This record gives sequence, structure tokens and C-alpha cells, in this order.
Amino acid sequence: MNNNIKIMFVLPIFGISILASNSVEQPVSIPNVAGHLTTTKHPSTKPVENKNTHMHASKFTKEWINPKIKLSPPPPLMGKQMGHINTIGIPSLGYTMDGNVKVFHLIAQPVEKQMTDGAATPSWQHLISKKNLEGFKMHHHNVKKNIKGWGYNGSIPGPTIECTEGDRIRIVVKNELPEPTSVHWHGILLPNDQDGAAPITQKPIFPGETFTYEFTLYQSGTYMYHPGFNIMKQDQMGLAGMLVIHPKVPERHIDRDYAIMLQSFAMPAGNDYINIATMDFNRFTFNGHTAPLIPHMFAKQGERVRIRLANMSMDSHPIHIHGFVWQEVGTEGGPIPLSARRKGATINVPPGTTRDVEFIAWNPGLWRFHCHKIHHVVNAHVDVPMGLMAHGGMFTMFYVEPKDPKAPWQPPTPEES
Repeated sequence: MNNNIKIMFVLPIFGISILASNSVEQPVSIPNVAGHLTTTKHPSTKPVENKNTHMHASKFTKEWINPKIKLSPPPPLMGKQMGHINTIGIPSLGYTMDGNVKVFHLIAQPVEKQMTDGAATPSWQHLISKKNLEGFKMHHHNVKKNIKGWGYNGSIPGPTIECTEGDRIRIVVKNELPEPTSVHWHGILLPNDQDGAAPITQKPIFPGETFTYEFTLYQSGTYMYHPGFNIMKQDQMGLAGMLVIHPKVPERHIDRDYAIMLQSFAMPAGNDYINIATMDFNRFTFNGHTAPLIPHMFAKQGERVRIRLANMSMDSHPIHIHGFVWQEVGTEGGPIPLSARRKGATINVPPGTTRDVEFIAWNPGLWRFHCHKIHHVVNAHVDVPMGLMAHGGMFTMFYVEPKDPKAPWQPPTPEES
């Protein structure tokens, strides 16, 4: 009978491997459910040594913010539009050039953001015909809601990084979080040491440290960036953004190019902090906002529109548009070949994926755009008992300005449909 049976226990969240046998007992520190280090005993052939930096979790505060770390203002080029993507409600991010390298700056930091302002009038309400409101008052959520999460450059989600196929890019990441982090480039083909899967491919970026990623883009399409360290917590705290790579030779001209990050949060009533220990999500966002604060999208009649959707939540989201049939043209794997493209008015966006749709804005008017899971278009069911439910969650509008407001309605041409 073998008296030296060994069993390997792996605690993936903390990156600790504990080797056990039935020979000699040695004390070892392991994290309890609260993340603190406690001392216990287990059988072992020798003392366990683990030099992974995140084993020493007690070195880092478990609060939302470390008051000892001074938060930086957004980088100077935050809000500088140097491309043409409109990430509705989120500032764009510009870059500088170092020779032939585009240089972007990201700061991972605690962010307090207004999720919805309790405003009675959304950006699109003035576009509704007054006759439709006779004897009826539009009902919107009037409860202000802030979120205390983590983001990039003072924003949840972070800004969209916009590049072109063939670009060499450098992203300088500074960590002002109360714990280590890293950045994973979701869907991007790059060298292993640039993948951001700490500590597998790199040392984690400790609080106060800066790490530089640099790689060449060999793809085109819609991708994401998010933490590659302690992702179970950090993704859910709001750390995410989109990375759009335009093709060297575009298939066609796009007049309006929109980007929307889908996220969900669990937030107790009367509390601005995120509960990451539950799957009962109650706040569903487009670019970090819930209706009625989500800005509406706009196009002129006849323009070609692309909408890029990225899902960094735990739910799938069937996103639906009124008034149009679109074509699915891309995923996180890149552009879809012409022969494989599908038409529809609803597209499901599973977790960890992106979906690009295109259509011609032939149909004038104000059209709804929303998730079709009913609980995803309300804000935590704050109107109880439920009467006339207010629009909330993943809900906004797409407005098509008519060429001639007096022209009679016409069905779409074959190209438009």
C-alpha cells in the first residue's frame, strides 16, 4: 500500500497550489472566504513555498479605493476624437505618435459614475410628436443612481481604442486600483507575453506601477480589453473597453459607426457599491448608463450605419431594433464572409463576444433600440407595485432624420432591405 499519496488542491482565484500528503504536518497560510490570510495545518512532505505575488493578498486593501493612492486626472488625449467611432456617452481616446507607433494611455482606477440622473426628459423625448402625448405624460425613472466601480481613465466602461489594420500600437497602463491588475486584449492575435493573463504571461501590475504593452495589429474588427488578473472581481467592477481595428481597405463607406458595451451590475437598494458575490443582477447598461440617461443614436435618411456590440456581462443580450432589418457583418473573430451573413432585427450577443451589424437608414422616424430580455429594460424594479413601468436598463432610441418630412412613406428598395 502506498503511504505517500499526494493530492494537489488548486485555488484558482488566488493562484495558490497546496501540496498535501499523509506524512508530516506543516502550517501554511491559505485565504478564507473573505480574502484574509489564515493559518491552518495540512499534511505535507515539506513546507510549501509559493512566490506568486497575489498569494500575499493581505498586502492590498479590499476596499473600493485606497485613500493612500492619489487618483490621476484622465490622460490629456481623453476626449480627443481622432477616429470616427461614436461610443455613445463615453469620451473617445486619442493617441500620440512615437515614430510609426501609436501610443495610447490607460489608467485603471476607482470611478464614481452617474448611471442615471433621474432626469424626467431623455435626449430623444423632444422628437416624439406632441399629439402622441395628449392626455398622457411620459413616465421615466426619476431615481438618481450612481455607481462606485473600477474603470479606465475615469470612465466605466473605458474609452474605445481605435486603430487600423497593420498599426503598431503601444498601450501604457498605470494601475491606481487598490490591488494588482493587468490588461487582456480579448480576441487579438499577439505574442504570448503581451496577452495580459497575469501571472501566466506577465507579472501583475502592482498599485502605483506602470506596464507597457506593444504589438502589431494583423486583424480587423471589433474586440475588447479587460483585466487579465483577478478577473472574477475586476471584470464585475466595470473594468472593460472596446478596441476597434478598421480594415486597411474598407469594404464600403460607413456614415455612422456606433460602439456599445453591454454590462450588468448587482447593486443593493440605496447603495452605490457593486455586489460581486451574487448573480442577481439588477442594473443593465449600455456604455455604463441605464435609461433614460443613455444618449440616442442618429443618422440621416439614406446613410449606412454600423453598430458594434460587445458583451462584458454574465448574461446574453438579444438586442433588437425597430423599423429595420440589419445584416450581421462581424464577430470577435473578425468580418463575416458575404456568403455567411445573416439578416435579422434581433441579434443575440453572448458573454465575451462582439457582434457588428449594418443597415441603411432608409426608414425615417424615431425607433426603439433595446435588449429584448424584459428584466433588462427596467432599473432594479424600483416602481413597485408595478403599474405603468418606466423605461430603464438597456433601452434607447435610433432617430433617422427624414430627407423630406412631408414625403409619403415608401417601402425599402432591395439594397435597403
